[in-house]
Amino acid sequence: MKKFLVKTSLFLFVVAFIINAAMISYLFAVKDDWSAFSHEKNVTLSYSRLEALSDTNKIVIIAGSNGAFSINSRIINKELHMPVVNTSTHAGIGVRMQFEIFKELLRRGDVVVFIPEYDDDSDRLYGNSVLLRIVGTHLPSAWGKITPFQWLHLYKYIGLHDYECYEHRGITTFDGPYSAKSINEYGDIECQREHVDSIKLYALKGNMDKRLIEYYKYVRSYSNNAGVRFVFLPPTLIKSCYDKNKAQIDSVEISLRQNGIPFDASPSRYSFPDSLYFDSPYHMTQSGANKRTERMVADMKRIMGI
Repeated sequence: MKKFLVKTSLFLFVVAFIINAAMISYLFAVKDDWSAFSHEKNVTLSYSRLEALSDTNKIVIIAGSNGAFSINSRIINKELHMPVVNTSTHAGIGVRMQFEIFKELLRRGDVVVFIPEYDDDSDRLYGNSVLLRIVGTHLPSAWGKITPFQWLHLYKYIGLHDYECYEHRGITTFDGPYSAKSINEYGDIECQREHVDSIKLYALKGNMDKRLIEYYKYVRSYSNNAGVRFVFLPPTLIKSCYDKNKAQIDSVEISLRQNGIPFDASPSRYSFPDSLYFDSPYHMTQSGANKRTERMVADMKRIMGI
């Protein structure tokens, strides 16, 4: 009986090892065909723009899709007279990777506008399968920026990443707001998009992760030490979803304030009528993006003393 258990355990170990080796090999070897032609390409475009502006003071927007779909960088450029690089793609990449990819390209005199989405669990910090997809497809050099602890978090998403890559195989190009063709010279999603009445609302998840708070503090500290102005704003959120999650949002705001890293504006200031949103609680129509950006500019001028 003992020999049987030992052999069975050894067999299961070998099977698990082979499966894991195959999953990890696929992770590093295969690019996601959908991502290659999607708005997620903005990661590499932003990196190139920041390299080209290395000797110029600029405004760098770091956010999830609330930044990609709901900001008009032309307005910011016109009002603040500085080049704007909107690096935003998808919140699923996690705020740590959003900042780590670009921090080495920041220069004294730059302005970082940091706008994380509200969910505040470990996924918000470390990301999910989206991170694996974006890094593997667009910026493989960023694999080295993932810490061992972050890998422990991401391990559970490797199988999902591999499945999504398999499902997306063969895609060559496509149109629409999620296409790379919709990215303008600033990094915004710029295309015609109208409000739909079927926007799915959801409940925000998670309790404020202490590691997330510490990372927000790190971003501010790194920026200050580098001579970079740090502007910490709440994301835009459709009013019906904001009202549904007000207690959670208030909890986030209180936690940030108590830990010495408050938003530079009230979250309620960035909640707009439902009619100004496109297809998700964070994605605005073009007119909505203009209104949100005008409010951002006013706050940035106040924060920067302009």
